[in-house]
Amino acid sequence: MSSTKARFRLHLFLRASGVDPGEAIFWGEAGRYRVFGALVLFTTLMATATMFWAVTIATEAPPQVAVAVSLIWGFGIFQIDRWLVSAHVERDGVLHRLWLLVPRLAIAVPMGLLIAWFAMLGVGAKEIQQQLDVDRLRDASAISAQVRDSSELANQRTTLLAEKTGLQAEYDRAAAAIPALQRAFDEECNGTGGTRTPGCGPIAQVKLGDLNAGKAARDTALRRLTTRGAEIDAAVQQLDRRIAASADAASVSTAHNDGIFARRAALARVLDNDPEARQLYHLLEIVFVVVDLVPAVAKVFSPVSLVDIAKRHRRGRAQEELAAATTAERDSPDVHAALIYAASQRAESLRAQADARRALDDAYLTHREFVRREAEHRAAEHAAMLQAERGLHRSLPHGRPVGRALAGRVRRRRRAARTP
Repeated sequence: MSSTKARFRLHLFLRASGVDPGEAIFWGEAGRYRVFGALVLFTTLMATATMFWAVTIATEAPPQVAVAVSLIWGFGIFQIDRWLVSAHVERDGVLHRLWLLVPRLAIAVPMGLLIAWFAMLGVGAKEIQQQLDVDRLRDASAISAQVRDSSELANQRTTLLAEKTGLQAEYDRAAAAIPALQRAFDEECNGTGGTRTPGCGPIAQVKLGDLNAGKAARDTALRRLTTRGAEIDAAVQQLDRRIAASADAASVSTAHNDGIFARRAALARVLDNDPEARQLYHLLEIVFVVVDLVPAVAKVFSPVSLVDIAKRHRRGRAQEELAAATTAERDSPDVHAALIYAASQRAESLRAQADARRALDDAYLTHREFVRREAEHRAAEHAAMLQAERGLHRSLPHGRPVGRALAGRVRRRRRAARTP
């Protein structure tokens, strides 16, 4: 049971790299693919943790939602990196191998920049909060100015409305005086007035002049009301719009907005005022992008492994078998015989693969048995050496080791040689 667990731990990194553990061990590439698997797991853990952090900062979602999103994202990154590490290159050459970086770059660059942004929001939280407080103070002063402007606009509106009311009252008084003047003139002409004399005499002419003067005053008041009233209405509408805009701006300014976009704007102002913070922000961008690209870069710039060569050989053999089966089917007059030939070729290929698999398993078991026997042999040699040292130690006088006794003897001989 313990050997099974040890073997599972040993093969964990190999399986994380996407290759067959037995094949990697058979070709002597287990060490390389263990490193690849460790890099894949490292990138997966980093992607999961950073996504959890980003979702928590951006949306303030419950932990269950953040964990679910981060696990899904980590699983996707794990599968992509696993495919990149285990993919074999069809043709040699650095430029052709660099094409493996294209899909990973398409994911790493935007996600790295986004995660760096969220990370900066968390790192500079205190500075961002201070900037938000400064913005609130600036908004409060702007609100005070807007209130003063609104008061002035309201006073102007009241003055204009009072002026229009006065013009309307003047017109109403002039229009109300016309019927009385018209009635007095008619009564004087009909003989029912003060003179009791029928006909439009001198007194009627005077009353007619009063009537005409009243009509002229009414028309003048109407013209003033029409002209100036239209100007006042337009001015009042403009003042109403300005007052409404001031009220909207005041309502927006008084709202304490601490959302993600408000913090993003505050972060931009902090970066503009602090060059070192901007350098840290760019450094975080580079770090998160590079961390995502570590497995792909390791695969691209590593030499071609024997596992890749074996995969290429198997792929070429499968293509040759398919081409041979197609040629036999095309050249043979009997389609049934061609299908039988193709099936036999496929069975032979599968048999050869099974033999290779058995040989691979036997080689692995033989290697494990050799390692076990070598470890037992070395342990026995070490135990025998310790036993021999203990016996020699017991045989010496005063229980001193051999090395110390010889060193003391050499020192005594040197002192004797120096004594005259």
